[in-house]
Amino acid sequence: MRLNLHLPLRIVLGGIFLCLTCLPCLSLTQQQMQVVQSAAQDARQLCLKAMHHDTDGFVICVDQMLARPGNSVEHQLGFAYMGLVGCLSAARISTLHSDVCSRDYLQISDHLAKKLKVKDAQICPVIPGDCAIRLSQIKDMRSRLFQTNSLTFAMRLAQIKAVGPAMKDIKH
Repeated sequence: MRLNLHLPLRIVLGGIFLCLTCLPCLSLTQQQMQVVQSAAQDARQLCLKAMHHDTDGFVICVDQMLARPGNSVEHQLGFAYMGLVGCLSAARISTLHSDVCSRDYLQISDHLAKKLKVKDAQICPVIPGDCAIRLSQIKDMRSRLFQTNSLTFAMRLAQIKAVGPAMKDIKH
């Protein structure tokens, strides 16, 4: 009986390849991840109460947080991801304008996550909830994103920058 030594070698090489393909998913340090989580929690505490009958107050609040000068990309990702999760949650009960803000915050979150080389599955746990359901909703929304007439990313960022200074005096 002849042993096939190539099979164990293939398994080892395959395992190494899988590990190397996952390295970009692990690009955030623990400290960076804590910043993202802290920012998301700040946005949750300050902004979620603004979402009563529609998402407008919530969006204004999150946009203000995004527009703060001196925010790191990690802070912005935490704020934008909380915006996305809040709007997705509102969309489940058909809250007014939740579909638009979901699409807009998905675009912003995707842009920021790309800058940090982070995947959805890594960001998801920063906000409590069922990540399997959330990731499925995000995947579905992303597939429909280009079929809708949402604001372009550049226009949305311009809106956020315009709202930030004008809305700084609003108390939460």
